[in-house]
Amino acid sequence: MLKVRGHGIVEITFNNLIFAIPVRSHIRHRASFILEVNRENRHIKGMGLDYSKALLIKHRHHILDEVFLLTSKQAGRKLVNKDLHIAKQFNAYVAKYISSRRRQDTHVLNSFEYRYTTLVNYHVELGID
Repeated sequence: MLKVRGHGIVEITFNNLIFAIPVRSHIRHRASFILEVNRENRHIKGMGLDYSKALLIKHRHHILDEVFLLTSKQAGRKLVNKDLHIAKQFNAYVAKYISSRRRQDTHVLNSFEYRYTTLVNYHVELGID
């Protein structure tokens, strides 16, 4: 039997590009929308949407319309009516990355929020290089 692991995502559009923001369990930085706070480990902020791991979706058929249910229903309720807030945060995250790359601002680019960002894979699409 083939085991398939689903991935919870939220779709965000930035400059006509569709990004999938994944739900991750152990986020350690501020470039996120936290749905459930981790009280056990002070180094982990919690579970939520991780902007630094955004994936560019080039073909809509890669996204299923199935609803991904979070283990915690309370965390899932925190997403209700947050579309604009999340889009605003993600757009600011991407805009800061683009600006920092253009200025070669190593202070920002080496920060915990941007050091391992997946946005490095999308320079052409973002108009950076």
